[in-house]
Amino acid sequence: MRDTRRVPTPTLLEHHPLLVHLEPALIERLARAGEIESYNPGEAIVGDGSFGDALFLILSGQTAVHRGGQTLATLGGGELFGEMSLVEPSPRSASVTAMSPTFVFRLPHDALRDLIAEGSPAAAMLLLRIVRTLSDRLRRANHMLSSVDVLADWLAGSMV
Repeated sequence: MRDTRRVPTPTLLEHHPLLVHLEPALIERLARAGEIESYNPGEAIVGDGSFGDALFLILSGQTAVHRGGQTLATLGGGELFGEMSLVEPSPRSASVTAMSPTFVFRLPHDALRDLIAEGSPAAAMLLLRIVRTLSDRLRRANHMLSSVDVLADWLAGSMV
């Protein structure tokens, strides 16, 4: 069963790689804007097609990102998901399920957008880190696709 708690202090957040270099006041503000959620193994954190309106920071545990029966990625403590909701809140493109006891920090996209709109240098740094995460994931997906192309070419050549 999902357990949701308000975060009274930023202590649990200050060690997450996305937030580690932010000013304590900003981390405190983020802590007040979101909430800690806990999940048991096998429990869905978000569902494919559900409305994506938050960024999730994985504080501890292991999760599977999947669509249908296919696992697309596994993510653990220090990673994040739901970052595409910052660009445009829309239906989620995959499900995320806890593989072990998992704690996440759910930060609504409105809270991040408010910080960004204020023009805070710390908010800009946070946004840059999220963009780097997206870039890294896109780079890995491109690499995987090119590997599939190489394999397909090799298979086609070996059948001649």
